[in-house]
Amino acid sequence: MNSRSWIVLFLCAALLAQAQDFALDNLPTLHKFQSHRISSADPTGGNDDFRVLDPGQTLVLADIHGPGCITQFRDNITSGESHHLQYHILRAYWDGESEASVEVPVGDFFGVGFGLTEKYNSALFAIDARRGKLTDPAASGAARNCYIPMPFKHSARLTITNLGKKPSTHWFEVNYRSYTKAPKDQGYFHAQYRQGTPPPVGPYTILEATGRGHLLGCVLSVKNNDGGWWGEGDEIVYIDGRHAMQGTGSEDYFGESYGLRAGCFPYFGVTILEEPYTTAYRWHIPDPVVFNKSIRFLIEQGNGSPPFKSGNYYYSVAYWYQTEPHAPFPKLPSPEEIVAAAPR
Repeated sequence: MNSRSWIVLFLCAALLAQAQDFALDNLPTLHKFQSHRISSADPTGGNDDFRVLDPGQTLVLADIHGPGCITQFRDNITSGESHHLQYHILRAYWDGESEASVEVPVGDFFGVGFGLTEKYNSALFAIDARRGKLTDPAASGAARNCYIPMPFKHSARLTITNLGKKPSTHWFEVNYRSYTKAPKDQGYFHAQYRQGTPPPVGPYTILEATGRGHLLGCVLSVKNNDGGWWGEGDEIVYIDGRHAMQGTGSEDYFGESYGLRAGCFPYFGVTILEEPYTTAYRWHIPDPVVFNKSIRFLIEQGNGSPPFKSGNYYYSVAYWYQTEPHAPFPKLPSPEEIVAAAPR
């Protein structure tokens, strides 16, 4: 290595150390917001720190008024019903809106498809444990943690609805900040579930949205019905009506090469790799995909060759921030449709 290369390496190391020092320097900064928590704590002071959610009912995790931001929430669902993580639907409503900005089965929202549970951690989500074998859709008892900031100007309402046939038990907490005045230029958090079992011919749609905002990331689950390698398809992004981004393959988009491997990292990873079932995630934290009018986020299915057709089943969650109002979400599939191809 020549002297110039050593100088470049030294400067890069110095800049990285400086960036870390600046981050640490911010820890003592005094803040002007107030800190709050809503939880399932026993109001009598006892140890029954949970809520029971009956079939067909909705549990309100948080109903907050005033400018603020949800900074973390956790829910531990315990249920003896198979696929309960697909039967429970998480929704969030900002500033009194009637149509949810978040509408996703709980398991998929937290980054693991097919109603399964797996221990993992990333920059945005963490799951603490897994009981039993990986392909057990009745596995229960893991705490699911979300660290995505969810700001609002006037109100926030976070709910879980039980579409199953058995009651479930929830230990939860929602941590949030309140402000005297809402910070400027804050987008509203959105998360949307889609599935194609199988998708129509053409690239599979992960997200279509209108407004101003940026893509935060996605989770993609694939049931490989065709056999062989399913992931030659490229990701495609249209920004404000123009073809702005074209990838080089599904595994490349999810931060890997020559296929996928189980493993989780801050911004990308694979939470499930148990043929024929795969779930992968990608968080656009250092590289948000910004749009001013609209975004279309697609991924080619099959072997990556036109007309992009396969017999594989696709399930996805898109996460993004944007101004309101948002475009109507696709109708959520029925519980029977959501679980039809999951492990038994």
